[in-house]
Amino acid sequence: MKVFQQNIFGGEDEIITTVPVIVLKHRDKEGRYLAADIDVADFSDPDGDITMDDIQDAFIIVRDDRQKPGQSEIDEVIAHSEAHKAYMLEKFGNRASISYDVAKWLETYEPVNIDMSVDKFNEAAYANDWEPVKTY
Repeated sequence: MKVFQQNIFGGEDEIITTVPVIVLKHRDKEGRYLAADIDVADFSDPDGDITMDDIQDAFIIVRDDRQKPGQSEIDEVIAHSEAHKAYMLEKFGNRASISYDVAKWLETYEPVNIDMSVDKFNEAAYANDWEPVKTY
């Protein structure tokens, strides 16, 4: 499939077939990635981790400008997670149940850059209410 990304600055439209993203790969299991949530978990895996076949269901870090994400985007997600954790602890104290703990996730998963096909990315975009890549 050829996908045309319109160049709004007057240059030529570029043809793209993939979108660079970061996913979290399990450190001890070959080919397994952290699922975005329980609704898309692979229940054949004890941790619910998904495979590359269902990578659109992974926890995904992507830049709005579709450039390759890096450490600064990972740090931004960690900071958001820490803010959420602080809020939950302030509101509920030791009774807080915190599942969105990226620092904890990174003990088991490592961030890896992949090039996700536009089809898979658009599936993830629709599921996460992101702007999909326009196809013509």
